[in-house]
Amino acid sequence: MRAWSGIRLRPSKLRETPVRGLVVRFVFGAFVSVVAGVVGHVWGPVAGGVFLAFPAILGATLTLIEEEEHRRDPAEQDARGAVLGATGMIAFAACVWALALRLPAPLVLGIATVVWAVVAGTLYQAFGTR
Repeated sequence: MRAWSGIRLRPSKLRETPVRGLVVRFVFGAFVSVVAGVVGHVWGPVAGGVFLAFPAILGATLTLIEEEEHRRDPAEQDARGAVLGATGMIAFAACVWALALRLPAPLVLGIATVVWAVVAGTLYQAFGTR
């Protein structure tokens, strides 16, 4: 197992992603967004809201394990990150649900975003560094 190297941003990795892969991600993400809209229109905003997280996690899901990373360690790290990020999304949703009828929408979204960042960041610091 390699040593923990922290969170890092490497935009140069985008050049290594095939254009076809980017197109597939974009098209599939748009498709899932449309499905979420249709579900919300037909069955109501509560049902549609459940599907709204899919586009947010889609990019990470489709890039979890690249062909050259079929080892256990990257898979564990990606799965752990997905669970911690999803927990942050749940905190975001709970915050919106609790405040939506009490405060203006931009303020609710701002507060919920901060809650998501704090929850996900705290969990990542606590459990994502194995």
